Amino acid sequence: MKVLLRNISVFLMLMLPVLTVGLASAADSGLTINEKEYFEMPGLNVFVFQNAYPDGHQGGIEIIQHGNRTASCGNVRLSVAPGQWQPIPQYGEKGGQKSSASPDAIALEERRVDQQANEISLVCRYPYKSRDSQGFNPIIYPDLNLQYNVRVQAEGKSFKIIVDLEKPLPEEWVGQVGFNLELFPGHYYNKAFYMDGESGIFPRQAHGPSTKSERNHYNPVPLATGRHLTVAPESKLSRMTIKNHINDLCLLDGSYKHANGWFVVRSLIPEGATDGAVEWTVTPNVMPDWQYGPVVHTSQVGYHPDQVKRAIIELDDAVKTVQSAVLQRVKSSGEIRSVLTGKPEWWGQHLRYNYAIFDFTQITEPGAYLVQYGDFQTPVFQISEDVYKRHVWQPTLEYFMPVQMCHMRVNEKYRIWHGKCHMDDALMAPLNINHFDGYDNQDESSTLSPFKPLEHVPGLNVGGWHDAGDYDLRVETQARTVRILTLMYEEFNVDYDETFVDQENKFVEIHHPDGKADVLQQIEHGVLSILAGYRSLGRLYRGIICPSLRQYVQLGDAANATDNQVFDNEAEKIKIKDVDGLWYKKVANRYSNRFDPDVYDESFEYVVPELDDRLVFTETNPARQMLGATALAAAARVLDRYDADLADECLQTAKALWITHRSATGRRAENAKIELLTELILTLGKDEYKQALCDIPVPSVQDMERVGWSIGRVLGELDCPEYTQNVTKAAKHLGKTLDVRLAENPFGAEHSEFHNVGMNYYFLHKAWPEFIKSEHLFNALNYQLGCHPGHTTTSLVSGVGTNSPVVAYGTNRADWSYIPGGTFWGGFNILTPDLPENKTWPFFWQEREYITSGACVYMFGVLAVDQLLSE
Repeated sequence: MKVLLRNISVFLMLMLPVLTVGLASAADSGLTINEKEYFEMPGLNVFVFQNAYPDGHQGGIEIIQHGNRTASCGNVRLSVAPGQWQPIPQYGEKGGQKSSASPDAIALEERRVDQQANEISLVCRYPYKSRDSQGFNPIIYPDLNLQYNVRVQAEGKSFKIIVDLEKPLPEEWVGQVGFNLELFPGHYYNKAFYMDGESGIFPRQAHGPSTKSERNHYNPVPLATGRHLTVAPESKLSRMTIKNHINDLCLLDGSYKHANGWFVVRSLIPEGATDGAVEWTVTPNVMPDWQYGPVVHTSQVGYHPDQVKRAIIELDDAVKTVQSAVLQRVKSSGEIRSVLTGKPEWWGQHLRYNYAIFDFTQITEPGAYLVQYGDFQTPVFQISEDVYKRHVWQPTLEYFMPVQMCHMRVNEKYRIWHGKCHMDDALMAPLNINHFDGYDNQDESSTLSPFKPLEHVPGLNVGGWHDAGDYDLRVETQARTVRILTLMYEEFNVDYDETFVDQENKFVEIHHPDGKADVLQQIEHGVLSILAGYRSLGRLYRGIICPSLRQYVQLGDAANATDNQVFDNEAEKIKIKDVDGLWYKKVANRYSNRFDPDVYDESFEYVVPELDDRLVFTETNPARQMLGATALAAAARVLDRYDADLADECLQTAKALWITHRSATGRRAENAKIELLTELILTLGKDEYKQALCDIPVPSVQDMERVGWSIGRVLGELDCPEYTQNVTKAAKHLGKTLDVRLAENPFGAEHSEFHNVGMNYYFLHKAWPEFIKSEHLFNALNYQLGCHPGHTTTSLVSGVGTNSPVVAYGTNRADWSYIPGGTFWGGFNILTPDLPENKTWPFFWQEREYITSGACVYMFGVLAVDQLLSE
């Protein structure tokens, strides 16, 4: 045996130089196209049209240095610093991008990957016809037809960007069209740059001077102009050189044009150019021995003694073995004592990393702990029976919910979060318009109400929460929030009072108890908005949103979004009421005619200074009407002792909406019926509602995940054995599906929509504990509290946990600030195909935007976990 071990030792010593040479040669070979079809070498990746979301600074050519995305959106653009509503190119002949509020994972058949030539290319074009004046956020395209091919060729540790035009630029567009590459500001603020040997410093905020363009737009004077640019020469992690072989580069600060702008490197396309119209050589610095360092993901709050406790260890994909991890207890004396040492269990590869699991469930002694793995040490966390009882869900109820309240002045001692806002709500939206943020009534032939276009709809200036990091009121946000709060109050008896709410004087004071349960006061605030729409319109509104983009992008005090005076100039209304299509691009108020985010718009036909009132939209959408009715039917139960008259109005309105829409068909309508009927059954217990539920087909497995939790709450009330049996079979199938799907990553949770599942999982587990595991709920909560991929270890809840995101996309984002208790929507951002990202940047709605209903699901999830553990 000794001889065998000695021989193995000698063999390994002989092989060590070979292995070392192998690793070095892998780095020295430079960028090559990997199996995921992007350029890769140790310390550097280059994505080429893997993502299609330039609206959110994501897409085109993207550079990932040492695990961080340092540059993005390399493509031909029509502006020195494009904003969200400015023309973007179409990818390929068929397109492939969609218009929405979130990133779009695309798989372009037309994207050419040439392994032999080490080149990736794609044909792009202007205009993008399916985005031209239509879609979720319409874009106005100028009269320019342009087709070009973007080619990226890797050459060792550098790569070339070459743009070939199908035909030369029209004469009038020379000097207007250029190739842009955007540099992420967070990696470059206060760092140096050199342009042709002359130095400069990246500024922390935008400065003048500016110049006036031929189109009468003001653009920043470049920070530097020349042929050879080096950025961040002092940083090994983000240094990069860019050389233009054709003409000059300009380095610009895009935040001069738009608050969320990045630094932009741009070169103009020369007159008459076709092949090789743009040719850059980009050389990002790469540290020769760089390897992604270990990251240990734990809950930033901590764990209950009886809870499964796992530290998720994230490793470079070249690492194939693990070392010991240590759980350490921090004593009151300051002594740090190791209490558990062990080899983590190997999990395997997920995304671009390898993972291992360090399980310390056996440790139950209360106290403060941390995990040490190599040089990485986690923030401190608790093990305690009271871990979820304070400072976890309360910030959402104490801060975030009051701050989101519309039509109120919100105070917190010395601070005014916002003044009394939108008291001029609202004008009936004009007909046949495609607005922005998804508001569109082009399919409606009337206002669906007694009100004419631009007529003031009284009574809407009450209640409601701002939807997210913006100021509109979406009925689905009001409805979901009311329902979640209602079930939270019922299920966990949350009789918590820390907020003063005065509906009569429209005044809120944070941290000033008034003897009333805060949850009930928030439910009241939501139903007041929902009912106001029904009282005035005879139906629920679709949403209430500002009339101009200038107001929509406004940051700061909501009280200044409008003048709070009802617009009643009938002569002006007559002139503009029949303007259709992109109405907001043709009619301006005193603010939007002076500045508009869409600089390629010369289309304002009317300027009506006082027209800043929000517009109320209606729609033919039975599913959304029943969603509102569902919230009202639930709220009636908990408001009965709080305000009996309001509770009765909620119930009568819910019943009326059921009668109106019960014959609606289609998948969404069927799901909406299920949810409405479950609340009517729980509120009234009538056989007619029970039978109506039994008459609806049992949901598919996909829909069981959405509405099965609702059915489970009333299953014991039903007298239809066959339906009950079939629903139970569906629940069993769902349980198996969840077990398989959630085991596909080491976190045991969804990367997307995780903020919406906590309540679902709780009620599914409660109804069918034999099929739906409670660990799915625990994992979803841990994901929000810090167990998610990537090198950031923050929770995804501002102000919660020892390491939390205190720069976020709330209404105060321009201040690089946060609202305690705000949670992110849509899931964790993973750039296609494999890069998890959570940057400290307040203008990424796809990464850090708060949304009201999602924050309430988070609260419910915390209370649910605490309840299950207490049992």
